[in-house]
Amino acid sequence: MRLLILLVGSSFFLQDTPPKPYLFSEEIVKHTLAEPSNYAYHKAAWQYSFVGEYQKALWSFEQVGVSYPNLSPEEKARFLSFRPALARDYILGQAEQKQIIIINEAHHQPLHRVFTISLLEGLYERGYRFLGLEALAHADTVLNERGYPVLSSGYYTQEPQFGNLVREALELGYTVFPYETQIRANGKEREIQQARNIEQVVKANPDGKFFIHCGFDHINESEVPGWEKAMAGRVQEYTGINPCTINQEILTEHFSRTTENPYFQLVDTLNYPAVFVNDANEVFHGGKEDNRFDIRLFHPRTTYANGRPDWLLMDGQRSVYTISDSIISIDYPVLVKAYAENERDDAVPIDVIELRAYPNEKSLILPEEKFRLLIINPKGDSLITHVEVRANLTNE
Repeated sequence: MRLLILLVGSSFFLQDTPPKPYLFSEEIVKHTLAEPSNYAYHKAAWQYSFVGEYQKALWSFEQVGVSYPNLSPEEKARFLSFRPALARDYILGQAEQKQIIIINEAHHQPLHRVFTISLLEGLYERGYRFLGLEALAHADTVLNERGYPVLSSGYYTQEPQFGNLVREALELGYTVFPYETQIRANGKEREIQQARNIEQVVKANPDGKFFIHCGFDHINESEVPGWEKAMAGRVQEYTGINPCTINQEILTEHFSRTTENPYFQLVDTLNYPAVFVNDANEVFHGGKEDNRFDIRLFHPRTTYANGRPDWLLMDGQRSVYTISDSIISIDYPVLVKAYAENERDDAVPIDVIELRAYPNEKSLILPEEKFRLLIINPKGDSLITHVEVRANLTNE
């Protein structure tokens, strides 16, 4: 019997078989309510994100409880002395003088993966050739040759935007590598092993430049209770290279505004990803004594068009594709999975949406290519259709 190890926070979960990655909302609710727990709600948040249900993902994640302390008047005044700057431009400017950049994500928010995608080309132009992914499975030894992820490439990589992150990196010419620990480990041991795995790649390529994508607190450069040091701090210790660490999950919207970081609420009228710089050219990274990471990156509140988040069109390389009801000859609700024509059936889809009734309230967001659409319903009925996406084309 083959076991799959799922890594969640600093814990390990053993599964007899890989979990079914794309579920209907009703299935997710049923599974969550069967054994409600913090983990169940977090898992539901990931599953919602896999099928394009972003608002439900935010809601589910917050059922565990999220809160931040209030800011003092001094903290507010200090933050407001910083001015916003375009995040992508600032980060690419910093990249010129850095050898390692580490950026994090919240695992239920594909927005963070889309922003990471937006950095890939600019970083490649500045000499970055290696992309390390915490979520990538070591077992997929031919990923770089294949050129796209499959369902067995990892767990979080099954989410379409994470799959697109891997695709884009490989298309640009990055060497993509895993660095997660391969053994059962406690929090401290896991951080050490992750950093050691990154150290091996760095030492094998001493003149290389490295972009590392991780989850939540692995980006922390300061002391962490129970860990001593997180992965990013260990990387600096083992390689002697001070990484540029970018936190993009703290200053991001929540489902409930009452649970958002108070710094976010001070600037939530901004409509672009930003970092904050003062007159001394210092970048805001938190309170005066907060040295956990180098940059706090702000993401604007999501707006929606065609039933999808605006940030899915961030790179300008994808188009809206609305599915004609004439295509769907099976009962609703349906899941629509869009696959590149040249990829295997077990590839991670380019996009996935759930349609509950006609008229279709959501559209696919796809690059200009040819696709096969697999459309299925909970009864197991399915159909396949082939489409071509062209600029400004919204229907087949």
